[in-house]
Amino acid sequence: MKNNMEKVRAHISFLMSNVSRPGIVLGLDGTIIEKNEAFCNTLRIDKLRNIREFLDESAIELWVSFSKRAYVAEQTLFDMLPIQLVLNETYTVKMHLTYFEEPRLVVALLDIPKTYDRVSEMTYLNVFRKSKDFEVIVDHNGIICDVNEMHAEFFNEPRDYFIGKTADMLFNFFSDFHEDTFTFIDTLITHGFAEKVRCFERSPGDMRYYHTTAFHDKETNVYVVRMMDRTDKVKLEQQLDHSGSLSAIGQIAASIAHEIRNPMTTLKGFVQLLKISASTDSTKYLSVIDEELARMESILSEMLLLSKPSLNKKTTFSLGVLVADMVQIVHPKALMDGITITQKENRLKDTMITGDADKIKQVLLNLLKNALEAMAPGGILTVSVKADTSGKITLGITDTGKGMDESQVKQVFMPFYTTKADGTGLGLPFVLKVIEEHGGTIAVESGIDKGTSFIVTLPSAITQDQRIDSTEKKVLTP
Repeated sequence: MKNNMEKVRAHISFLMSNVSRPGIVLGLDGTIIEKNEAFCNTLRIDKLRNIREFLDESAIELWVSFSKRAYVAEQTLFDMLPIQLVLNETYTVKMHLTYFEEPRLVVALLDIPKTYDRVSEMTYLNVFRKSKDFEVIVDHNGIICDVNEMHAEFFNEPRDYFIGKTADMLFNFFSDFHEDTFTFIDTLITHGFAEKVRCFERSPGDMRYYHTTAFHDKETNVYVVRMMDRTDKVKLEQQLDHSGSLSAIGQIAASIAHEIRNPMTTLKGFVQLLKISASTDSTKYLSVIDEELARMESILSEMLLLSKPSLNKKTTFSLGVLVADMVQIVHPKALMDGITITQKENRLKDTMITGDADKIKQVLLNLLKNALEAMAPGGILTVSVKADTSGKITLGITDTGKGMDESQVKQVFMPFYTTKADGTGLGLPFVLKVIEEHGGTIAVESGIDKGTSFIVTLPSAITQDQRIDSTEKKVLTP
């Protein structure tokens, strides 16, 4: 008897452990004694106490008939009840009943595959629609059947723009569309999976990097394309690569500085001695040598700037005051070159930042000097410093010079890249390094014959509650 009871309970436990079929254990009065996980997940009714609470009237009558037969039975009984369930929609499902006479319990298992198909279908559809990635369904003919809700976020296009078109139109968005696109497609067809990081200009100056994956679902014979925005990651990697190159330059400069400067000092000394007794023609050549030695010294000094530790002296100071001071320094050159400097007035106490004032001075001198050198007589240099309510200080330096094309803008912070015949290509890399050390950013806006703007953003040292009132005023004119 005891062994039979244990076997029955083990069998009930086995039936209830079926994760794919909703099941309950009942007393003959309809009281729910136990519910399995599938039942709870499907019906989502936690407070059910009796089977009558979710059966329709006809099913209740059938249940009563079954329970009466079970009450007097002395053996295991089986039956099947057709019942109506309301889950998103109304379904007619089968409820299989098994009565065990020993513990006088009934196990009811619901056979509702349609519900599962529907729940599964809705779940996957919601995952597809609400995904933070841009997802595309492509049929076996290469036609786009559906796209999720991220179409506008990723490409600024409505849903109808994609539906019904061939999948290769997706690649036309990317500026780096070339031969390896066909390799991507061939790999997808051959191996059922392919991936590639693509660059897309979402709006002028807003470059986005999308990690594109595609796979073939053999069961449905469709292709699923997913694009994940990896812009932050790619830009961080680029920044780390750039920082690494600056660091390498600094390390090289520091290691060779002593070896270079010693012979340079010797050469400069002999040049000075030779000048004393040299003829007029010889003095001319010696002056050229002297100038080139001075240029070598300047290049070496700029390289050494990149090797110096960051933020040696940390103080709080007004960026507005510092900018005004540096404008005064370059004012004589502007006068000689016939250039007007236009500066915006600010409440100086609102432009406080924390950092190394000496390094920020060098940054300003680099940017102002570059702007002046880019302009012909009659040019205008505009300088502004403003604070906003988000706790940022923005410095703008704009010239009306010849400007740069897109390719030049992309390379402007690369070490040794320069558009000037006598430039070293190390000034702007130093500027970028210092700004980033201060927790800021620097951006460039330029166009051929449209001038150039450098926009530097630094964290404010004070909390801003109101926007700065600024008025444009010519403070320095030639």
